[in-house]
Amino acid sequence: MKLRHLFPFAAVAALSACADAQIEQPPIAYNATRALHERGTTTFTFRAFSKESGSRKEISGVPCKLQGQGFNSAFTTPAVVIAPEIGAKAQVASVTCSYNEEAKTKVLEPYNKTVADINANANAAAVNHGLLGALVGSIAAGVQTSRRDPSKDIYAYHSSSVVFADN
Repeated sequence: MKLRHLFPFAAVAALSACADAQIEQPPIAYNATRALHERGTTTFTFRAFSKESGSRKEISGVPCKLQGQGFNSAFTTPAVVIAPEIGAKAQVASVTCSYNEEAKTKVLEPYNKTVADINANANAAAVNHGLLGALVGSIAAGVQTSRRDPSKDIYAYHSSSVVFADN
């Protein structure tokens, strides 16, 4: 058997080793601790990993707490976490997880998802249609960005993770 016939199998095996753990719990709702005047909700995924001998492995069942100004929740990893969408008033939040008597905190910065989605669509046009796609995509993104109503922009948190060192 030739090596080129083994390559597809090796590639699939390598990619499956990097696959994230399946999220089997429903999305985790937040608790409002004061009036938030939220316009809706957004979600992000949160995961935990251990690192041993340079190798990173996902850990399931790590207890975590999300804390933001006026809201919180508790969950175990991996999880899809629901956060309030309050527009440009979105504040920094944090997730703290504990594993093997070690606590790790990840700061979550809100980002303008509306503008990020517009830019992602322009980048997709560049990838799919080359230089002409990049030019047309960037012009379209600029027009969309300037014509949108910024008061309706959606702010969200990026999916994130924490990494623990195995003892």
